[in-house]
Order: sequence, then structure tokens, then C-alpha cells
Amino acid sequence: MSPKEVKNNECELIMLIKEMRHSNQNIQNTYECFVERIQQISKLKKYSSLEALQALARIREKLVQLLESYNDSDSLQCLLIRSSLSLVNFEKQMIYLQLKYPGIREMPSEHHHSPLKISKKYTNSDLMEVIAALSAVGFFCQQDDSPATFMQVIREFEILCNTNFKNPDNCRWAVLNRKNRLTHFLDTLRGTLVELSQK
Repeated sequence: MSPKEVKNNECELIMLIKEMRHSNQNIQNTYECFVERIQQISKLKKYSSLEALQALARIREKLVQLLESYNDSDSLQCLLIRSSLSLVNFEKQMIYLQLKYPGIREMPSEHHHSPLKISKKYTNSDLMEVIAALSAVGFFCQQDDSPATFMQVIREFEILCNTNFKNPDNCRWAVLNRKNRLTHFLDTLRGTLVELSQK
């Protein structure tokens, strides 16, 4: 990849960051575009590891500056910017893994398909109640005993349930900021368990 192409790709990502700062109406679409683009950096062979790390460092710096410019830390914009930072950090870790294990890119990709899916009477929001709680208490960890990230847990549940969270952080934010019946699905699980124990 030529330096010009790297710069152009980086500029497009930075433009998306600026749109998140100034656009309230289309912020979710802008965020989703940013996610799709940033997730490609560690996967594309046309990027050298050095180019990718340098681009991610500059993008991270822009995101940090943008986050510091907000006074309302609970706003949707702040939430999405923090999520963007997490994604940038995740992509950096992927590149470090590729450097440590050079053959990781050449390994055949195995797409595991679960025979399960969410039944029609339940939704991704119900599933998010479970995921958010499990992630928050640190129920899952990695093989080296380090905590699993929220996004790692999300991806595993997506595979298990044959579903897709287009914007996991938004979904979690919506669940945690419900006005009524915050733990509707968890209450259903608890009630079912109590009923079973009394049979």
C-alpha cells in the first residue's frame, strides 16, 4: 500500500470521527461506517504492521481529543467515542498478535455455525440484558485469565445465537437506560428458576 493510499484511508476515518462530533442526526450511521472501516485495518495485507499501528495511533489521538471536548460524559456521542476507542485498541492488539504469531493471517478462517437461534418471542435486547450483566461481573475470562472484553463476549454470543448486534454499545446503553422494567428478561429467568425449584 502506498503512503498516499494509507493517508487517504486514514483521512476518511478521521472525517468520520469529525462527523460524529458535529452530526447528531446521523451519528449512528456514521459510527457504523467507522466500525466497518477500522475493523479492516488489521485484516488487510496491503497495510504493513507499522503503517497500521501508526494510523491507529493517529486515529486514537483524534478520538481522545474529541472525547475530552465533551462535558456530558453520559451523552450518546461520548458513548460512541469511547466505543470507537475500544475498537482502535482492539485492532492494535490484533496487530501485536500478528507480529508475535506471523502465521496467524495465513491460518484458514473457520466459520463455526451454531444450530441455535433466538426464538421468536425473544429479542436481541433480551439477550443483551444477560450479556451486559455477565460482562460487568467478569463472568468470562480469556485463556490467560485476563478479563474478556465486552466485544469478545458479544461476538461469541452472536455466533452461538446466530444473530448480529449492529451496534452493541448502543444496545447496551438502551437496556441500561430503560425507564421501565430494567431487568424484564432477567426477572423472567429468575421467576422461571423459582417455579422449577418448587416443583
